[in-house]
Amino acid sequence: MSDVPPSDTLEIDLDLGGEVEIDLSDIVSEVSAAVSEALMPAVEPTCAPPLDEPARVTQVEVERGEAEVELGEAAFTPPPPRATPAHATQPAQPPAPPPAAPQPAPQSARPPAQPPAQSPTQSHAQPAAPPPARARATHALPPPFAELVARAKDERLRALVASTFLRILKTLEALKAVEGALTLQKVVAVGGVFGGVRVQATSLLAHLTETVVQGDGLDEEFREVLDGIRFVVAHEMGKVFSYEFRGLTSEGPSTYTRAELTRAWGLLHNCMQQTAITLARTLDPGATGQQLFADYRSKTENSVTLYRELQLLLQKVRTAQKANGILLKHSLVRHLEHFREETMHFLMYKDWGEFGRYVDEVKRAFEEMEDFDCVLHGFAQYLSTLIHHVGMREVLNVRQSNDPAAAAESGRA
Repeated sequence: MSDVPPSDTLEIDLDLGGEVEIDLSDIVSEVSAAVSEALMPAVEPTCAPPLDEPARVTQVEVERGEAEVELGEAAFTPPPPRATPAHATQPAQPPAPPPAAPQPAPQSARPPAQPPAQSPTQSHAQPAAPPPARARATHALPPPFAELVARAKDERLRALVASTFLRILKTLEALKAVEGALTLQKVVAVGGVFGGVRVQATSLLAHLTETVVQGDGLDEEFREVLDGIRFVVAHEMGKVFSYEFRGLTSEGPSTYTRAELTRAWGLLHNCMQQTAITLARTLDPGATGQQLFADYRSKTENSVTLYRELQLLLQKVRTAQKANGILLKHSLVRHLEHFREETMHFLMYKDWGEFGRYVDEVKRAFEEMEDFDCVLHGFAQYLSTLIHHVGMREVLNVRQSNDPAAAAESGRA
C-alpha cells in the first residue's frame, strides 16, 4: 500500500457486534479494485505502442513469413520456364498449345512443326552449308579456272584451290587498275592503286602461309607446291615494295619514272600469272598460260619478237668486234638505243636493270674508245646467255610443239 498517495484515505466500516465470518479474499479483491481505480489516472499504459509508431511484428512471425515466401517461390518458379517455351515456340498453332502444355510427348511426336519453330538450329546447320558456298566460289571463277577446280575429287582440295585462285585473280585485277593508270598521258599519283595491289597480295600471302602451316591432311606434294608459291610471292613483294621501289604506295606524285613504275607492275603481274599456272598444274599437268589468260597469246608473240631481235643484236655486236672502222661501231650503238626503246620491255622485268647497265657501258666505251673491244666481248657473252634463257620460255616451247615451222625457224637461229 505504499503506492497510495498520503492524501488519499480509505474508509472501511466494520460491524463486529455479532459473530461474523469474514472472507479475507473478498476484502482483498475490493481493496485491489479500489486501489486500481485510484491509480488509473496517474499511471499510463506501457504495453500499447504510440499512435505515431508502426506496429511491430514479432521476430517469430517475420521468420515464418520469410519461410513461406521461400517455399512459395520454390513452388512457383519452375512452372514459368515450362509453360513459356511451350507457348513461345508454337505461337502460330492455336490448336496445338492445349495438348502440348500438359503433355510434352505430343510435341516430340510432331517433327514437321519443329524445324520452322527452332530457328536457332540453323546456326548448327551452317557447317553443312559450305558445299553451296564452295559452289558459288567455283562459279565466281572464270571458266578455265572453274573447270580445273571441278576436276579435284576431294571436296576440301576443291575449296582450297578455288579460294587460292580467287585471291590470285583479285591481285591481278588490282594490277589491271595500275596498268590503266600507267597508260594515261600523265602519271601523277599511283600510290593508291599500288596500295590496292599490296593489300590483295598480302591477303594471298597470309592465306598461303596459314594453309602451309596448318596443312593437316594435305598431300605432301601439294603442300610443297603451295610452300614454293608462298616463297615466290613473298620474295617478289619484298623486292618491289621494300627494296627496289620504296615508298611506292605513298600518296602524292610518284618519284619514279613511267618505265620504273611499269617494271614494278610487270614484276608483280608476271609473278601472279606464273603462280596461277603453277597451281593449275597440280590439277592438270598440261595446263598452260594460254588456256588461263587471254593476254598470254600476246606474250607468245612478244617472246618470238624478242628472241629474233636479240639474235640480230648479237650478230651486230660480233660484226662490230671484227670491224676496224668507226661506222659499224656507231651503227651498233644506235641499234642498242633503238632496242632499249622498242624491244627491251619484252624482257623479263628482272633483266631490265642489267641490260640497261650493259648498254650504258657500251656507249661509254664508244665515246672514250677505251677497252671498247673488251666491253663488246663481255656484252656478247651476256647476250648469248640471255638468248638461251629466252628460248627456254614456256610460251616458245608450246609454240614450237604446236607449230613445226616455228621449231625449224628456232633451230636455224
